[in-house]
Amino acid sequence: MAGRYPNENQVAKHPAFDEGVEKAAENEAAHIERAAELRPSGLSESELLVWDRIAPELSRLSRLRPHFVDFIAEYCIVKARMDAARIDLNEEQWVYMTTGRHGIQWKSRPEVAQLNDDWRKWNSLVAQLGLSPATELRFNDRQGSLFDGNDEFGGI
Repeated sequence: MAGRYPNENQVAKHPAFDEGVEKAAENEAAHIERAAELRPSGLSESELLVWDRIAPELSRLSRLRPHFVDFIAEYCIVKARMDAARIDLNEEQWVYMTTGRHGIQWKSRPEVAQLNDDWRKWNSLVAQLGLSPATELRFNDRQGSLFDGNDEFGGI
């Protein structure tokens, strides 16, 4: 036996199930609309692709606010620059060879140092926006208090 209900039509749905699906679609549209409303001008096409991907998600998480737009735009700029650098390095190779009095040496291209610097900037932006699994925990407002508020330590 594959499962308890082999036919999906036999499974009873809650009366509000369809209403919830409709509300979710409306909510999704609202987040996309909010992202489009706050979309900054002056970003390149590749940076706007990053914005269109990340901004609705930040809206869903209540982190897309007008005063954060410049900060999120910086995230988009750095992410697009990292993606472009990675594509270029994969096409040209990440290292080059020199020959001198010490023999053959393999060295990283200067673009690798720029990519590493951009990665450090991007990682800082990710942490400040709570976009990694570790930093998302800081933004979780569902964690309860250790104290119930009725004792002498509740106001700490």
